[in-house]
Amino acid sequence: MSNTLYKGYEPVIGAEVHVELKTAEKAFCSCSTAYGNEPNRNCCPICLGMPGAIPCLNGEAVSLAVRAGLALNCRISEISYFDRKHYFYPDLPKGYQITQFYSPLCLDGYVTLSDGEKDKKIRIREIHMEEDAGKLSYSENGVNIDNNRCGVPLIEIVTEPDMRSADETMAFVNELRSRLLFAGVSDCKMNEGSLRCDVNISVRKEGENTLRARCEIKNINSVNFIGRAIESELKRQVDIIENGGKIECETRRFSESSGKTERMRSKESCSDYRYIREPDIPPILTDKEYVERIRAEMPRMPGEIKASMRKFGISDGNAGIICTSPETAAYFESAISDKSDALTLSNLFVSEVFPKMKDSKSILSPEKLSEISAMYSAGEINIVSAKKLIASVSNSGNSPREIAEKMNLFMIRDAETIRTLIIKAAKSLPEAVREVKKGKLGAKKVIVGYVMRETGGKADPVLANREVDRFFE
Repeated sequence: MSNTLYKGYEPVIGAEVHVELKTAEKAFCSCSTAYGNEPNRNCCPICLGMPGAIPCLNGEAVSLAVRAGLALNCRISEISYFDRKHYFYPDLPKGYQITQFYSPLCLDGYVTLSDGEKDKKIRIREIHMEEDAGKLSYSENGVNIDNNRCGVPLIEIVTEPDMRSADETMAFVNELRSRLLFAGVSDCKMNEGSLRCDVNISVRKEGENTLRARCEIKNINSVNFIGRAIESELKRQVDIIENGGKIECETRRFSESSGKTERMRSKESCSDYRYIREPDIPPILTDKEYVERIRAEMPRMPGEIKASMRKFGISDGNAGIICTSPETAAYFESAISDKSDALTLSNLFVSEVFPKMKDSKSILSPEKLSEISAMYSAGEINIVSAKKLIASVSNSGNSPREIAEKMNLFMIRDAETIRTLIIKAAKSLPEAVREVKKGKLGAKKVIVGYVMRETGGKADPVLANREVDRFFE
């Protein structure tokens, strides 16, 4: 994978991705995690940090965090602990966040990216569990605090600084999101905040191996904005260095309106947070039997599914669309049968079914798509008829074959009917006939084209060409 260079400098990029776990209850209490409820409705003394309230760990959150670790090729710690990260901010009612600083649950993972030519491994330093903070909103009346999100279970995925371009970072986040979706860890909706990305960026001269001062861009909420933020920050840092300045370690944000990063505050050191061991939550014990039980329940990951599709001759582009989500992949795999041509099936799915899957309530069943694909592969219908069938069968209880018969969509494969049309074409196109007799065989295509038009494209083109050859023998 190629690097992005600007004036001879390359970016050195690491990511910290916060992912909301798909649990019905919060990390340390039984409050709901439902999104979009009335502000401060999903709260209790535990998630608000009231004196005397004792947290109780949600076991489902632990199992989902382990699933995430397995999906990202991590080693699962047999014992891990929670810590308190102290800082004061209006959206953190306890005055500290429960997290894992000293002993993360998952370690030493990786994600492999491929550009079709070579692979690159992006190392994952750790995945630790933590709780989310609340949310601040601003109005004419001042600042409003919504504590519904306090205590929602998160994992934070921390990479090594292995990425060298905006495109590479975007590809990593897309691959990460895809794996977590397939593993059932999170819904990964960036627009709702269930997946948020911080990127750490520094720059160095091409060929250098040392790391320079870095800046962190916080809470980027779309893959597109990740790319734009990196490009903007790369240029900002290089321009400062080229003009004799020095990069300061700081926390920044990305402005969607200006397309530039903006300073928020100077970069804090870890000691500012005064981490201490969480005294109210016992250690997490994840023995090998527990981990292997979860591993056995893991579905196939997108990369494994795409590899199996290559064996059918399915393009990487189509395979990527098919693996957009667990639902689309499951639909396609259900549609494959002994009678269906997987390559044809993939083309029909990508062009005709996939675009409608988000908006339409009446999607063609996998079995019916498989039948239509098999009919097309067998030459019973052409591509135009296949598309008409997909549109018609979606809202019908009848089989594709029954509808094709009613709509007269089957290919015309009767030689006598084709010969009759060729005679008609010869009378209507005397110039084309003369051209053929002069030895200009390309003029035969004119006759075949006439037959195809007269039949609305339903004449078997192989049969039509053969009968035209016989007519002029």
